Amino acid sequence: MKKYTWYIVLFFVFLIFFYVKDYLYSFLLSRDDFLETTVVLESDYQNLKNDYDALVQTNELWDTTSDEFITTKVVLRDPYVFMDKITILKGSEQGITIGDVVINQDGYVGKIVSTWKNSSQVELLTNQNTELSVRIGNSYGILKRENEELFVSDIISKETIEEGMTVYTSNYTDIPGDIVVGVVSEVKSNALEQVLKVTPSVDFQNLNYVFVRKKVVYD
Repeated sequence: MKKYTWYIVLFFVFLIFFYVKDYLYSFLLSRDDFLETTVVLESDYQNLKNDYDALVQTNELWDTTSDEFITTKVVLRDPYVFMDKITILKGSEQGITIGDVVINQDGYVGKIVSTWKNSSQVELLTNQNTELSVRIGNSYGILKRENEELFVSDIISKETIEEGMTVYTSNYTDIPGDIVVGVVSEVKSNALEQVLKVTPSVDFQNLNYVFVRKKVVYD
């Protein structure tokens, strides 16, 4: 008798399961959708927070109400020239012109090489054709990119240059001086010249917001 009782119980369990299986399936799908949506929202929140933090850091450094600076967002990076160029969301209508310097909270980013109505292209410091006049203390040289790294050569120096010294723009070209470029990470000397390896101060893998520093126009 007990055996048949178990059969009856199992039959009713199966019957209940049969009637509610669609509801259970829908519930599980809804739960998965909810979890997936939560993950997406958390990712979006983190991206927005990163953008906000970058913008706050940038705004704390300069008075963005000044006509000298234009704040803008990086909107495009071609993976094939990832370390060469970026596109920003401001252009000629916002007063940006070719040759304007681009910076962020960490230092020198690059310069404007092309402008359109509402966007511009920036040639980065890490561009393969970079030649930037720089200053290290009271010494001067030309910063170039070689084999994915930055080096200063053609150095005019009357002092000892050491690792850890800060590299600045020199003010000997149309680019304003005293903008932080990076830090001397290695000093190489030979019979002919001294060459400095430089670690850039800007994280070029993660550019979100930048400032365009407009050229000073003299009457």
